Amino acid sequence: MENATLSFIAGLFAMALIVISYFTDKKTLYLILQASSIVFLILSYLFISEFFAMVGLSVGLGRALTFFVYENKNKPAPLWLSFLFSALTLLAYVIVNVVILKNYEIWDVLYLTALIFYAFTFRIRNLSVLRLVTIIPTGLSVVYGFGISATAFVIISYIFEFLANLFAIIKQNILPKYKSKYKIQNN
Repeated sequence: MENATLSFIAGLFAMALIVISYFTDKKTLYLILQASSIVFLILSYLFISEFFAMVGLSVGLGRALTFFVYENKNKPAPLWLSFLFSALTLLAYVIVNVVILKNYEIWDVLYLTALIFYAFTFRIRNLSVLRLVTIIPTGLSVVYGFGISATAFVIISYIFEFLANLFAIIKQNILPKYKSKYKIQNN
């Protein structure tokens, strides 16, 4: 099997897990599904030789697992962890793209920003607020996928994540208000 095909298959699994994660009611299950999708995104980027994305997501996986432990203990993750994971992401970029590959593009800055943004958003304990805030890094990830010509399912997985997130926000925050207003007018 060719690397592009393997990347495509890994992206498909990532997409499915990401979409499912946005329709959960518990943050721990959300984090488990997000961490699982990160593993498949790492594989997808590995198969197409996008090493910074792969290493950056590996740091993201460590972040997701760390925050999962805090969430499981019903404790907020300390702010210093967000700074630590941000610094590790930045260090990964410098080592992989600047020092080793000597290849840096504007697209990398978008993805770097998205990964650092995730380091701070994942500490938000309120799932509805988390969904609102993750619109920004997910949008940046979509643009990055197009910019580097990632495989279709990687791009689609980010687009689905973005759309699933929007749908979950609408379902949780807008529809209940609309339904209550509709009931009041019909009574």
